[in-house]
Amino acid sequence: MDIYVIWAGLLGALSAMSLLIGSLIGVGMRLPRAAVGMLAAFGAGALLSALAIELVAPTIAAFADATTELERAREAGHFLSLVAGCAIGGVLFVLLDQLVNARGGYLRKTAYVMSKVAIEREAFHARALAEIMRVPMFLDLPADKLSILLSHLRPRFFTAGERIFNRGEDSHGLYLVRTGVLSIHHPDHDEPIELGHGEIVGEISLVARRPYSADCEAKTDVELLLLTPEDFESVRKRVPELERQLRQLVASRLEENKNAAVVATLEKQRWAALAIDAIHHGGQMPTREEMGARHAEHKNAAFAIWLGILLDGIPESFIIGSTMIAAVAAITVAGGEPTFGSVLPYTLIAGLFLSNLPEALSSSQQMKLQGIPVGRILLLWGSLVVLTGVGAALGAAVSEHIEHGTLIFVEGVAAGAMLTMICAAMLPEAAHLANPNAVGLSTLSGFLASILFKLLE
Repeated sequence: MDIYVIWAGLLGALSAMSLLIGSLIGVGMRLPRAAVGMLAAFGAGALLSALAIELVAPTIAAFADATTELERAREAGHFLSLVAGCAIGGVLFVLLDQLVNARGGYLRKTAYVMSKVAIEREAFHARALAEIMRVPMFLDLPADKLSILLSHLRPRFFTAGERIFNRGEDSHGLYLVRTGVLSIHHPDHDEPIELGHGEIVGEISLVARRPYSADCEAKTDVELLLLTPEDFESVRKRVPELERQLRQLVASRLEENKNAAVVATLEKQRWAALAIDAIHHGGQMPTREEMGARHAEHKNAAFAIWLGILLDGIPESFIIGSTMIAAVAAITVAGGEPTFGSVLPYTLIAGLFLSNLPEALSSSQQMKLQGIPVGRILLLWGSLVVLTGVGAALGAAVSEHIEHGTLIFVEGVAAGAMLTMICAAMLPEAAHLANPNAVGLSTLSGFLASILFKLLE
């Protein structure tokens, strides 16, 4: 085997060794979120600088140094190949990343998980708002406080004939009917009472803190919104108007006097607009329950997470091999004898090492949350170290046997995928974990450190 291919494999494994180190830290201890975010930002900055220096700069310099029209045309073609490769690589990464994420691979990115949860919750709140607008009691609530109530409503689903609650049971909470029909069997009524879209049941037991006085079952398949006693206690402290409205409703029902409030259509629209604005700007963070539910959705997400990290590492490993071969060629053309130290892309290896560390740390913690054994987690990360080394070796082997123009295109594909990954995953993750201003400065520090490191090579 070519010695240069072996060197490339060793460099690839070295750059990925931080994956194993990060996983050991991730399963053994929890570093401060800010520290992980700052480290990720520094690594992103170092990678951005290394890619610019190692991939873009040589092509630009060759074009600038061209002295003849033929040379300028050739180098212009090389530059266009690099640009085209970057565009293709970015699109390809996005498509593959979406496929991996659909299988649970997004769980490797804490910021992505929280963003997904927040978006889904906002959509649920918007749908819930349409139901709440039909309940006169809720229309009297301040619109700017509606997001507080919505954040505590929990969807519940029951099939036809399924019992919702029994007479004498302690209160589960208040139920709001979104779809379907409920049947209420009260001992004081000969016939069952039917409740449909937009109606409430269980409010008396909730407010009076007493057992249910009737049986309730689903006459049809139903979707309900539940406000539990615990959530009610939390909400009423921040929205005292809700308790006041509920007590009025209870009194009304106990007196069998259900006078529904009627508001003008224009006022409804104004109220809904204010409420929607409150939802969008409430800044509510996903709850631990919501986060845990995403992990429960993907029981076999470990492989998807592993595949996602591998996807992130493929372009990195190829660039290591191709960059090293380019250095070998330059030294050989100049009449020198390449050595391992002379062809080592220090800035690139350092940037990759630093960027891999926080990614492995965060992802390992996510795997641990899913109950994956520590031994299996470490095995997965160890295999990525080996595969990164193999990828770098293949990158070197391929680079030795393809034309320079083709190599620039292939490097562009890898660089585009890598740059897209940095912007789509590393920087948003860092900004989520640490102060955005601090992340910006840390990214700048990594960028400048990589440049200074290059000057010392």
